[in-house]
Amino acid sequence: MLNMLKSLIRKIIGEKHDDKLRFLRRFINDPAVGITYAFTNVLHEPDLAKIGTFHKTDKADSNHSFMNLSYLDIYEKYFYELRDKNISILEIGVNDGASLRVWKSYFKHAMIYGIDIDPRCKRLEEKRISIENGSQDDVDFLQNCFGQGTKFDVIIDDGSHINSFTIKSFEYLFNNRLNSGGIYIIEDLGCSYDKLQTNHNIIETWPGMKFNDPTKMYDNNRKDMDVFFLDKIKKLDHLEGNILSIHFWSMFCVIIKA
Repeated sequence: MLNMLKSLIRKIIGEKHDDKLRFLRRFINDPAVGITYAFTNVLHEPDLAKIGTFHKTDKADSNHSFMNLSYLDIYEKYFYELRDKNISILEIGVNDGASLRVWKSYFKHAMIYGIDIDPRCKRLEEKRISIENGSQDDVDFLQNCFGQGTKFDVIIDDGSHINSFTIKSFEYLFNNRLNSGGIYIIEDLGCSYDKLQTNHNIIETWPGMKFNDPTKMYDNNRKDMDVFFLDKIKKLDHLEGNILSIHFWSMFCVIIKA
C-alpha cells in the first residue's frame, strides 16, 4: 500500500520534484537546515554561510569577511562539488566545536575529524564527529591521530596561528595524510605578522593556548611564511612538487594537492 502511494505521488508531482522531496527528507533532522527552510524556499539547499551563521562559527562573521565575502562564501566555491560525497575532513583547532558542526551539516556523508591541544574539546564529539587531543606541532601525534590509515580530502588549519606550527603541520599532513586532489586551507594569515605572545599574551587569552609550553616564545615573523610560500611557488614555476595550485584570498589561502 505504501509503495502504491509513493508511486502515485511521483506521478502527480513528477520525478524532478520527487527528488527534491527525498532531499528534504534527508535534511529534515538537521536543525540548521530546518531553520533555513523556515524562511526560504524549501526546495533549495541552504548555503554554507547560512549554516555557519546558524551554528555561530566565526568563519561567517564580519571579522572574517572582505568585500562582503566571508570565509564560508568562498569555501563553498571549493566545497560544493564535494557536498554529497563520502569524504573525510580534518580541522586543526576545535574550540567550541561550531565549525565541526558546520561541516557535519553541510557534508551529509562526510566523516568530520578535529584535533586540539585542549583536552576539554574531547567532550564535543558526536555522531560523525571525532576529536583527538594533541598539538599540531607534534609530528608523532599528527602521524598517529585517528589511525595512520585515515586520509583526508579536506584539511583546514584554524589552530594556533603560530607560523612554525602552521608550517610543521602543513609539511607533514599535506604530504602524508591528504589525498590526491585534496584541499588544504590555512586560515587567519593576518596573524602571521603579529607578535602574538608579546602583544596579545595568547597563552592567557586565546582558548586552549595555555596547554602549550609556557616557556616558549610564540611571536611570529612574517618572513617565515613568506619563505614557505615562495618555496611552494618556485616549485610550481619549475614543474616540481605535489602542489597543483595555490589560491590566495583575504586572510587565508587554499592549496590544492596534485
